[in-house]
Amino acid sequence: MIPDISVQVPVKNGGDVFKRFLKSLAAQDIQSSWELVIVDDGSDIPVREEFLQQLGELPDFCTLKLIRRDPGGNRPAARNAAFEASDAPVGLLMDADLEFEPSLLRRHLEAREKTGADVVMGRRINAWSQNATPWQKWFDSRAMGNAPAGEFPWNYFITGNLSISCSLLEKAGGFDTAIDSYGGEDTEMGCRLNGMGVSFHWDPELTVNHLDDVSVRRHSEKMLEYGRTGLRYTLEKHPGARGLLGSRWIEPIFSRPIHLCVMRFLTRAALLGSVYRTLLRYAEKHGSSSVLFTYLAVGAILIGLRGGDYRK
Repeated sequence: MIPDISVQVPVKNGGDVFKRFLKSLAAQDIQSSWELVIVDDGSDIPVREEFLQQLGELPDFCTLKLIRRDPGGNRPAARNAAFEASDAPVGLLMDADLEFEPSLLRRHLEAREKTGADVVMGRRINAWSQNATPWQKWFDSRAMGNAPAGEFPWNYFITGNLSISCSLLEKAGGFDTAIDSYGGEDTEMGCRLNGMGVSFHWDPELTVNHLDDVSVRRHSEKMLEYGRTGLRYTLEKHPGARGLLGSRWIEPIFSRPIHLCVMRFLTRAALLGSVYRTLLRYAEKHGSSSVLFTYLAVGAILIGLRGGDYRK
């Protein structure tokens, strides 16, 4: 029997968080055949051994496929291995650090049938705890944030809680394995899908809790890496994406459009390593505001894109 939907998830050293992910899957209320494709991306202890009990608790409706990549470490390649192994027409591309309600799979299929969209993306909530920090709440205001259901732009395409036709992933050529460091493979894929005329639908009612407890400083390090690797690669590969994530602000000061020359000058001043480090320490100590959090995220990306390093 061909499954209706395939949950596709890469994981490396998933620990207790991945146990919670598998527990959420075991509780799904979908009453038709579905598939779970796990790509063990080089875990120290193979997933089949470490999570034997949790895998055994999956419902009868679920068919399990487990692929091990050793060595792993290339997330786009792991994503590709998952959809290539799938038998379902629809892939639900998830991350290994999520927790969600029993209705998630069923409601993704319902949303796809209702809208007819090629891509359906739901919310990933960071501030799910009563003890959520201002930093976590800021995360939830990014991208589509609390926008109502409807179309979303390609540059907000992000896997984790996103369903897509597997045939589209194949037609697009899969995720670009040249992006072999942190970040960027989703945005680059979104750019290609947009060029194919794909329809993107946002449904904020499809929610998952993100169990990632990343700090402000760690996030800055990730954004620095993204700027100098994945974003730079995407801008070189897709000239039409010029301006993505404020990248026009670091072009030569007097390049077109001229009205941005003052902004480019101010941007260079704001991206000085000493300025960035001072504001990062302030944010860590005082919790800070959404404006400063935005500066730290975008600033780290632009510093990386320029080939700099605020840590030096």
